Amino acid sequence: MPPPIKALLFDLDNTLIDREAAFTRFATCFYEDNLSALKSTTREEAVAKMVAWDQDGYSDRGAMFAKWAQEWPEARLDPEKLLTWYRTEMKNHVQRDNDVNALLADLNSHRIPWGIVTNGNTTSQHVACRAAGLDQLAPFVIVSQQAGYRKPDPRIFRDAIDQTGIESPENVMFVGDNPRADIDGAKQFGMKTAWVRRGRQFPDDLQPPDLEIDHVAELRDIVNLFV
Repeated sequence: MPPPIKALLFDLDNTLIDREAAFTRFATCFYEDNLSALKSTTREEAVAKMVAWDQDGYSDRGAMFAKWAQEWPEARLDPEKLLTWYRTEMKNHVQRDNDVNALLADLNSHRIPWGIVTNGNTTSQHVACRAAGLDQLAPFVIVSQQAGYRKPDPRIFRDAIDQTGIESPENVMFVGDNPRADIDGAKQFGMKTAWVRRGRQFPDDLQPPDLEIDHVAELRDIVNLFV
């Protein structure tokens, strides 16, 4: 019989919040405000390029906005101003997921330890948590910039498990969408894992996750949490 799951750790972007959808909304608004008068691109083409260059949030922000300016020179874009605008505007496109938040509230009511472990800018990630209604639910949020190391660095998983109060990693499940940073990193540390598929196939060169899901709320039915 496998060890029981006593605690859960969650990635943030494209796990607890749909960051891809939020960025697509952000890019669409940017097109309407800045590029719609151009004859060189359509909305669909421009938004597709911006989403691809975003690389699920893993691209360097400065380099990404420099690419926007280079791609559409007639729009006279300033990469530094775009970066400032992004940091204030992106949060407005993050939406709460009521099914996710209901599951997390139930974890709290049943006193099941959990927390958020995310790579990224400390301020931006906490702002995203507030926009999604997660700041009032999460017992703790560990952001790589503040921690000083990023997933899949084992130290960030160690810090998170320490905060759950669970001694053994095998009693903790990590839930995330990135095969290497989230799933492989957590498995290497000895945790159980649940991979948020997002319509993808898991890489053949990595040890597969223990579970594959399409939405975090599925954990309610497939992990025996509330007994």
